[in-house]
Amino acid sequence: MISLDKRYDTDLERFAEGTLGALQEHIAVIDAGGAVVFVNRAWREFGKANSSHPEALCEGANYFAACEHATAEDAGDAARFAAALRSIISGDLNEFSLEYPGHSHDQQRWYNASVTRFELGGRVHAVITHANVTTRKLAEQRMSQSEEQLRAIFEASRDGILVEHDERIVYVNNSYARLLMYAPEELIGAPVSIVMSSDDGKRMLEFGRRRLRGEQAPATYEFSGKRKDGVLIDFEASVSIHTVADRTFITTTIRDIADRKRTEEALRQSESKYRLLMEQASDGMHTYDSSGNFIETNLKLCDMLGYTREEMLCLNVKDLIPPDELNVAPIRFDQLRAGQTLLTERRLRRKDGSLLPVEISGRMVQDGVLQSIIRDITERKRAEEALREAYDELESRVEERTAEIAEANEMLKSEMAERLRAEQERQELLRRLVLAQEEERRRISRELHDQMGQQLTALMMGLKALDAASYGRQSIIATLQQLQDLTNQLAREVHRLAWGLRPPALDDLGLHTALYNYVEEWAKRSQVLIDFHSSGLESGRLPVAYENAIYRIAQEALTNVVKHSEADQVSFLVERRDDQIVTVIEDNGKGFDVEASAQASIKEGKLGLLGMRERAHLLGGALVVESKPGLGTSIFVRIPVEEEGRGSDACE
Repeated sequence: MISLDKRYDTDLERFAEGTLGALQEHIAVIDAGGAVVFVNRAWREFGKANSSHPEALCEGANYFAACEHATAEDAGDAARFAAALRSIISGDLNEFSLEYPGHSHDQQRWYNASVTRFELGGRVHAVITHANVTTRKLAEQRMSQSEEQLRAIFEASRDGILVEHDERIVYVNNSYARLLMYAPEELIGAPVSIVMSSDDGKRMLEFGRRRLRGEQAPATYEFSGKRKDGVLIDFEASVSIHTVADRTFITTTIRDIADRKRTEEALRQSESKYRLLMEQASDGMHTYDSSGNFIETNLKLCDMLGYTREEMLCLNVKDLIPPDELNVAPIRFDQLRAGQTLLTERRLRRKDGSLLPVEISGRMVQDGVLQSIIRDITERKRAEEALREAYDELESRVEERTAEIAEANEMLKSEMAERLRAEQERQELLRRLVLAQEEERRRISRELHDQMGQQLTALMMGLKALDAASYGRQSIIATLQQLQDLTNQLAREVHRLAWGLRPPALDDLGLHTALYNYVEEWAKRSQVLIDFHSSGLESGRLPVAYENAIYRIAQEALTNVVKHSEADQVSFLVERRDDQIVTVIEDNGKGFDVEASAQASIKEGKLGLLGMRERAHLLGGALVVESKPGLGTSIFVRIPVEEEGRGSDACE
């Protein structure tokens, strides 16, 4: 220790050793020039354990020089501390404190450094204290982490969460603020009553005060919350109380129950209407308190049980229930008080001791008052007994009828098999008819072409010969010319009929060419624009039955366009896919009611659409017609193809 005058030394040593030496904080005393005049044992031991030059901070060293050395090593806290220390010694500051990290290579440590100015023996000194606050700092970090985790959980909650202290809001999560249409910062610091209706606010604040006094208060209840716009919303609240750092907080979790309340209200109204009907049906009814003592009763219940009204009002509901049954199924007063509606069946004891089976509907109608509606179910019980007997008899009859049903099933199977055989025969006959029709068409077409064509050709040649022989005879020439024109017209008509009955291209060139020729001729005759496309038909021939069916369906469909649709545009697509032929014919005509047209065709004997469907059905396909008045008509045909190449006629 630096030599001072004797009195100063004696006072300082007595002060240092008697007061500072026993403290755990690291304490040093410096003079106005920064010279260290005293350090306590804790300071000295810390310097030995943590500094390579502990003598630099002991008696006789200069503290300012040590701070400058630390500043040179980029210790910003040391620079700030040295500046504050000089200000305190000069009198500009009275005291100063700084919290800083002092970590070692294997341990995290924090210290709180403080400086206090004092005079001793007429000289200015400063007391420097370094207190280890690591335990507090680590606890604060853990608390901060816990708070962050808790805050994350709170913010993720869909329920609203509010924390209050001294009846003021200290925290709300986003869900709480959103439910009440506030921003969270608008609620922090506000009185709790801001989010409650006036009546519920008083009630809930009283609950909170009870909790703080250690008295009983509901942990869960319903209340009306007040939104920022003043609208009241029904909530269910769960409340808990906890203490942190000697401060007591109340946490309230709320959930919007508006939908549930609406449902409950609708249910209550429904029950009220239903119970009113029961009262009008003269069912027994009475009210009683939460202990079961009668408050009021109607005369119907008195008549049912044989008591006078005065006698009934002196009873408890438990007096009407046999003790053994009451032990097995006690009255659930707790559920009734909680607002539940209970429907049970019991036997009530009449005044004469007999037992009456009843159905009891109980509920709470207001605080502390319960109501039961009692219906005599004697007849229902008899009916149930009769029903059980009837059920037993039915079981017996069912067994007797089992054999009859099995026999009927066999007969039904036989009848179904017969009908299936008849349908197969009908299909076979229809195939033969279609084949015969096509053969007849082919024969007539051939005869028209071979015989009628030859005869008309011979007639034309004869007429030309007569024309040459009648040169100069104008009247005969004119007549011959008319006969030639008529013969030409007749030849064209015979050719058209023969081509229509059986186009040669269908036999010789296949479906694609036959359809193309037909469409081209049809467009010329009808003056209707038609867009024809085919795909997959050029590579190979289809079986004869398929080509016949598709050609005849297309022929009938286009004929119907001319006859009925008044269309000016038609789209015609034929496409061969892997396992089916798809045909689509659409027009922009006036359309029609498909169902009504089908019924009319059957009545009038018209078989156009029916014949088209039948041709598709014979080959395992389907034809669908879609049309509405004013929206045109679409015909979709799908026929499965089971064989490649040109096969035999499926009707053969």
